Amino acid sequence: MDRTIFGKKTLNTQRNRVDRFVAPRNSFGEARRRRSWHASCDSTVNSDVWFGKHLKQKKYAIYLDDALNLEPQESNGIHKQWIRPWPCIPRKKSYLSSADSILDLPTYSYATFPELLDWSNDNILVAALGKNYHKWSWRSQSLISQGFTQYEIQCCKFDPRGELLALGTDMNTVEIHDNTLSKKVSSNLCPCLNTSTHYCSITAVDWSPTGNSFVTGCSWGSVVSYSRDAKLCSWRRPVRAAILLVRVSPDARYAAVTAVSSAVVLLLTWPSLEIYSSLDSNWTIRTMTWHPWRSALLGVGAVTPDLQARIALWNAPTSKVRETTLGPKRYSLDAMLFSQRTGELVLSLWNSDRAILHPKSCSQLVVMSDPETVVDQWGEGRSGLDRVRTMVFSPDGTKLATATSDEDLIIWNFLPEDKRKTKTKCKRFSAIPVYLDEAMQGYSLR
Repeated sequence: MDRTIFGKKTLNTQRNRVDRFVAPRNSFGEARRRRSWHASCDSTVNSDVWFGKHLKQKKYAIYLDDALNLEPQESNGIHKQWIRPWPCIPRKKSYLSSADSILDLPTYSYATFPELLDWSNDNILVAALGKNYHKWSWRSQSLISQGFTQYEIQCCKFDPRGELLALGTDMNTVEIHDNTLSKKVSSNLCPCLNTSTHYCSITAVDWSPTGNSFVTGCSWGSVVSYSRDAKLCSWRRPVRAAILLVRVSPDARYAAVTAVSSAVVLLLTWPSLEIYSSLDSNWTIRTMTWHPWRSALLGVGAVTPDLQARIALWNAPTSKVRETTLGPKRYSLDAMLFSQRTGELVLSLWNSDRAILHPKSCSQLVVMSDPETVVDQWGEGRSGLDRVRTMVFSPDGTKLATATSDEDLIIWNFLPEDKRKTKTKCKRFSAIPVYLDEAMQGYSLR
């Protein structure tokens, strides 16, 4: 059967069961499925913050506290300090209850690195599969164009202006394509080729906040900064493993780097790439994201050896770190993002023990206002949602696109659309560094 990129799919993407003696899971009502799922869990999980019943009870308790003007208390009677570890304006009700669209991403499950999906500020979704990338318009709800690279694509990222698309490929090559023409306008090689006879792959890429420069990481551990037209600025080889993620901070002063199966996050100065600091742990780092409202507050998602999700909030200028354990031990973490509109933290959690079930019900999307408060979620007791490998927000922050191991691209209703289209202006700590990065075209020295 032929499959088309961005082809329409239904929510129940699993194959029908052929056993005529055993009723399929989706033949039972939602209430009965939830009871059956909870019955298979131990009693310690039923009162966990990740479950809908506890979430409703907690929301009602908060509602009563507000109505009666009471302060929240811990179970031992000690008053709790309600100080948010990150700035946030949490939602008042649930919005993540439905998917707007479900599209097909054929061969995405074979990708070694997950960041093959991005959403530009002109509402164009790109999916890079093999040597081709496909662009889908949110406005027209259709595939509008495609481009190709010389070698297989490992990662991609739109620049903040939506004019260029950076593509990391095999054979040491990074390509810059014009978004309008879907055609290569410049390219360069990873400089690690000068010190080794082996060819690397560009496995991670990110743009500076101004779009005047970008950073790449390769499979041999090299981190390289380039100007907008792909001219080399500086490079360093801080690790000896494939780079999993690179992230430039909102104030354009730092670049956070981590490798595959690594327990360390390195903080490099931008764009000179001098080692500034590091975050060591005994976990496996899975994802990183900068908070959009702070100058340099990095959220680090990791998994412990006993498969429990953890997050660390790292204030880069002060080197202060706050660690938190999340959810039941069965759940590990793959991807997370801060919402640019609300400051909420969105996480994808998945249960490896339940990934072999049919239909699959191993993954959850969770929205948090702080490490102890879940304000929205999707996936508890439901079928059809496989492991979420990466996620991106729409330009207005109202939609969330997730790519799963089942080759599904699911676009969620994350927030209601603002029909007034108002733009808020706020002063940011990053104003001066971003101005310097813009004025110096990515060559500023600090």
